[in-house]
Amino acid sequence: MNSSLFNPQVFIYDELQDLEIINAMSQGWDNRWTYLKRKVTEAKLWVFTTPRIQFSWVGYDNAIMIESSPPIGSVQLSFVRTSGVCSSHNQKVEDHELIIIYSGEETNYLANDTNEIFSMVFEKHFFDQIFYRFFGKELHQIRSNYRLKIEEKNLNQLIFQMQFWLTFFQKEESQSLTKEIYFRIEEDIVEYLFGLIHVHQKKSSKEQFNLSQARKILESNIDNIYTISDLVTELQVSTRTLQSHFKEKLGISPKQYLQNLRLNAIREELLQANPQETTVSEIALKYGFFHPSHFTLEYKKLFLKTPTETLLKPFSH
Repeated sequence: MNSSLFNPQVFIYDELQDLEIINAMSQGWDNRWTYLKRKVTEAKLWVFTTPRIQFSWVGYDNAIMIESSPPIGSVQLSFVRTSGVCSSHNQKVEDHELIIIYSGEETNYLANDTNEIFSMVFEKHFFDQIFYRFFGKELHQIRSNYRLKIEEKNLNQLIFQMQFWLTFFQKEESQSLTKEIYFRIEEDIVEYLFGLIHVHQKKSSKEQFNLSQARKILESNIDNIYTISDLVTELQVSTRTLQSHFKEKLGISPKQYLQNLRLNAIREELLQANPQETTVSEIALKYGFFHPSHFTLEYKKLFLKTPTETLLKPFSH
């Protein structure tokens, strides 16, 4: 119960254009971002950590896909606010629903519009003990059959409470707070959170379409001459079925999803490439772009820079 997962600290950034800074500041995280819509993507971030809790708020002003995993020995609860469609693990996130991720699990989060992510990451043993004491069941039992939700009015209360603690930790020298004081604060935070949670029975699903499989197939074929027609044939579904599931649960068409995967992969290669040894056309061809003008147009739509600018100069959001 007395183990520590984090070093206490506070960060506040009002404007982040280089999202990799989030990784540099995080403790035990390895996030990967995929850009989904044109316009420079900026983020705002505030975070505080205690020995057993990391609380963060990140606001993205554009559509984004994030793949990551919580630190080893932790459990993550996240809440998303967006005017668009948000999905996690190929399932559309319901209004007010908490997304629950264990360490060792890969987070796959996609929002097709501006979005805010409120996350609380806990040392697992500490979390499990209080969760069982509060709900009378273990988290994995509830997660299997129920959805955990925080209503909007309760979320505002939680945000207010977290802002209070953020301000408190900003003013306090971490060295002046004993472990016992931190532990009392942590228990107050967790019990306050649990008091805002509502448990809802999951609806039974008769859905046969496997969106996870469809995405994995596309991701494994980004550097092949592979089309959406090939995917329809491989999955043995209709084009309409494929389109409707992507649009409903991801808020994006399968064709645009595949193209964005390819453009992001090209960007990464251009950033790593030596302009003296590599050309833009070589890399574009590898990912199935055979028409230079069309490729350049689509690339610039997404990243607001030409491929050549990315190759010759480090990418700047």
